[in-house]
Amino acid sequence: MTVPALRDQYGQEWLFPPVEGPDQPGHDVTWLIFIPGAYTPVCMSELDQVNDLAHQLTDMSVGLRLIAPDSVPVLRLVSDQFDLRVPFLSDFWPHGAAAKHYGILDETTGRPKRVSVLISRKGDVLETITAMSGARNMTEHLSVLQNKK
Repeated sequence: MTVPALRDQYGQEWLFPPVEGPDQPGHDVTWLIFIPGAYTPVCMSELDQVNDLAHQLTDMSVGLRLIAPDSVPVLRLVSDQFDLRVPFLSDFWPHGAAAKHYGILDETTGRPKRVSVLISRKGDVLETITAMSGARNMTEHLSVLQNKK
């Protein structure tokens, strides 16, 4: 397996699975929200909801990481534009390695499918949310957690 070389929107390296990073405490569970392309209309509609979701997840002691196949400079622009307060990780090189690890890389497009993966501290998959078409409703991430209680 190729180990993903993730970097956040500031260029800081993250270990895989991306539960903890520079100045980021680890959580027992973390949502990984895979974004197929940071500057697409559907992805931008999802990103517009991320800060509210992150705030609610923090209250539940759940981590949140965004992952996209775009380069770090692109993610920084998008992060600044949306004033994102969560790590936005680049799965740029080796291209799509994190998405491939979770079996959600679309080999035809080279982009991840529109999937969110709830992982344990060790990186085990606990739940997934898949958008069949259009944007994910970010409140669905909260519903999954409430149903696990």
